Amino acid sequence: MKIKGGLSPINLLMLTVLIDMTGFGMIMPLIPFYAQRFASGAAGIGILIASYSVMQLLFSPVLGRVSDTRGRRPVLLFSILTSVGSFALFTFASNYFVLLVSRLVAGLATEGAVAQAYVADITTKEERSSGIGKIGAATGIGFILGPVFGGLLSPYWLRAPGYAALFLSLVNLVLLFVLLPEPERHAVGSSEGGLMESLRGVLDAVREPFIGQVYVIFFFVTLAFAAIPVIVPLLAIEYYGFTEVEMSYVFIFIGLIQVFLQGFAIKKLVSRLGEEKLIIFGPLLLLLGVVLTPILRSIPGFGLSTVLVSLGVGISNTVVPGFISLMTSDDMQGSKLGVAQSVASIARIFGPLIGGFATDLGGVQIPFYVSGALLLAPFFLGCRLFQACTLNGLLDPLDRRKREDIYFQD
Repeated sequence: MKIKGGLSPINLLMLTVLIDMTGFGMIMPLIPFYAQRFASGAAGIGILIASYSVMQLLFSPVLGRVSDTRGRRPVLLFSILTSVGSFALFTFASNYFVLLVSRLVAGLATEGAVAQAYVADITTKEERSSGIGKIGAATGIGFILGPVFGGLLSPYWLRAPGYAALFLSLVNLVLLFVLLPEPERHAVGSSEGGLMESLRGVLDAVREPFIGQVYVIFFFVTLAFAAIPVIVPLLAIEYYGFTEVEMSYVFIFIGLIQVFLQGFAIKKLVSRLGEEKLIIFGPLLLLLGVVLTPILRSIPGFGLSTVLVSLGVGISNTVVPGFISLMTSDDMQGSKLGVAQSVASIARIFGPLIGGFATDLGGVQIPFYVSGALLLAPFFLGCRLFQACTLNGLLDPLDRRKREDIYFQD
């Protein structure tokens, strides 16, 4: 299926998600600096970051159902339009309230999930994983490119990345409006349940005797890491005098580490160690990184702790869903992995709030130690899972085919 300009719908959707995530990545390093201008405190920054996740949790299921009944194209256009509005509000914000509204509006955008549903509509079962994987890759690339462009523009004017993100979103809106058709059919079973159904599904999944522990690990890893966007910029400002330019470079550094990990290292790590060991190793690296960040008071020490944090969260975010997939039958893949995303969404609400309020109450070092304490839970649960896998043979080391499908696709 081709559309105007010779693009396939999947390639256009990849471009759409890439552009939107690039704009999102351009302004993320600036949020603490905007908030500081309005004297909001660390708790205010935590609220800004958490508000986005709250809106995603509330409205993603609703807009998913609307896309099932009213069509994918209208919801995609609405999502990009809300991105335009959120970037405009952010760029021209003159007080904290407008800044908060910009993040609430941004949380309405669900183009990633709807783009995946669009791909499911237009692909066969055999093509679907590859197509959805392309949307995920576009998301990751956008998160890497955004801080790069933001870092290049920030020295000229604090608002410059906001203007650039706004421009990109307008281009995105025009491209979608002109080029993207409505798919001819909807994939069966693509509808999402409501918020209460999602929460009940999470509670039921966590109670499961074995895989429930994997969800708990994912929750605590995400909870501990979700405080990082709040507390790391504040520590870098206080300890090293970083400006928005240097913070953009930090995000670029993190992006490069993720490229190395996802593009090269994770394949070898899974082959040599297996998920049952990496599910321990990820939280341990993350724990070391967050605890060392306030202790190693030097730029090289900050760089080392950033590497540990990036590797730890990258390993966990890759291996935990892979572990869940390995332990799940083929007909339950979507359901079980969807629960993992819901668990992560809930954690992303509370993590920034914990980081922000802990900073205001005890100083910039305290939330790092709080995050370290939270990471003890996934570390010890990971040890229990490893023991269970070893004793009961729950992951057959000879069964490589499914692992290759998850991690080793070209």
